[in-house]
Amino acid sequence: MERVRKGLIAITGTTGVGKSQLAIELARALNGEVINADALQVYRGYDIITNKVSKSEMLDVPHHLLGDVEPHREYTVHEFEHDAIAKIAEIHSRGRIPILVGGTNYYIQSVMFRKTLISKHARNATDSDATCDPRLHAFEEQNADKTNLELWEELKQVDPTMAEKWHANNRRKVLRSLEVLHTSGKRHSEWVRESNQAREQEETLRFSTLLFWLYADTATLNQRLDSRVDKMIERGMFDEIDQLKGQLAASDKENAPRGDFSSGLLQAIGFREFSDYLAAADSSEREQLKAKGIDDMKASTRRYSKRQITWIRNKLLPECKSTLHKSIRAHPFVLDATDLDLWNTNVRDKAIDVAKKFNCGLPMPDPMSLSETARSLLADIKSTPNSALAWVRHLCAVCSKSAEESFDGTPREVWLNGNVEYQQHLQSRQHKKNIKHRKRMAEPGHPLNKTSKRANTFCT
Repeated sequence: MERVRKGLIAITGTTGVGKSQLAIELARALNGEVINADALQVYRGYDIITNKVSKSEMLDVPHHLLGDVEPHREYTVHEFEHDAIAKIAEIHSRGRIPILVGGTNYYIQSVMFRKTLISKHARNATDSDATCDPRLHAFEEQNADKTNLELWEELKQVDPTMAEKWHANNRRKVLRSLEVLHTSGKRHSEWVRESNQAREQEETLRFSTLLFWLYADTATLNQRLDSRVDKMIERGMFDEIDQLKGQLAASDKENAPRGDFSSGLLQAIGFREFSDYLAAADSSEREQLKAKGIDDMKASTRRYSKRQITWIRNKLLPECKSTLHKSIRAHPFVLDATDLDLWNTNVRDKAIDVAKKFNCGLPMPDPMSLSETARSLLADIKSTPNSALAWVRHLCAVCSKSAEESFDGTPREVWLNGNVEYQQHLQSRQHKKNIKHRKRMAEPGHPLNKTSKRANTFCT
């Protein structure tokens, strides 16, 4: 059968799960080339703290978009999308297989899926962990003097649909929605609606794609991540942190803002955590801050792995599932990387077998048949990604307080964003405590029985 010449293999998963190793093993078995999809590994230098694969570990497999960007420059997802697609075309022209690998899932998603106009102006408008477009940084600075409420009121005037989705104190999301209109001339809600319609009506996938999700049990992965931080220290991570200190001292306005850990290479886990350590002058204090920084780095890495899984489950896999009725499809498979002693059996051999069938256009196994882990993780994947327009804000009448009920005479409303957050709130200890309190308020003789019109109002 004719080989799939324009296909793509993509590998995702949490940090520290073995993605780079699998990419190299697949490339060697299938005559492939690796394209890096890690937002921090695109930068030159700092190989330890960004966990770049070493030259010897590459085993002569060509790697692209790895360590090419100057550390002080902001490299956006738009640039990556353009560069990665160009590299895929080059690899296809050589008759080889492109293997896109990395933990920056919005990088992978931007390459796999052809979006509507929202990708040209506000790709990151709803992405909680995405690297921001430089225009958004400028937009934030322009509105730095405005309060959260002022920004929300402004959004309510120009895009009431999105204003209803965001809490007034969610400054980041409110700013993003305003920035969409500011840069594109079209409301954010319109972009989201058109993107949803395109998903239903058009071919959104650029390439027939085989997606491998490397997964490890959380408890096992956390131990592995903590151990990896310790190994990074042994390899000389603090030399790179001291190097950063020198660069920050010499930086100016044309380079990365001093102490700004929200953009570029400085987003790497490890830099922000040791910012106090870098600034300390006293040697004894530095040692204490160093130990604290190590603990903070381990905790940050564990939290980041959870966010990666959330993105894969709620965005990437549903996007793949939405292609099932299309002519160009994504084929997601889960590989259980929990037990490293069984790596060859559970990960490498299964991946190579599936990839060879994909590459030759042969029938592939049922993704759920690969393991019990695969069956569990793939069983409840949504048919479409979460959409901001589907969110509903809920007012909890039980936990809200009128002016008469509050200590300072100021009414307080408790709003929950989305059904999931609302259901979690209903099961919370504080909510149940407030239910009991309102029942007492409703009893005859209670001081607020007559003044509170909401005494018998409860969430359902």
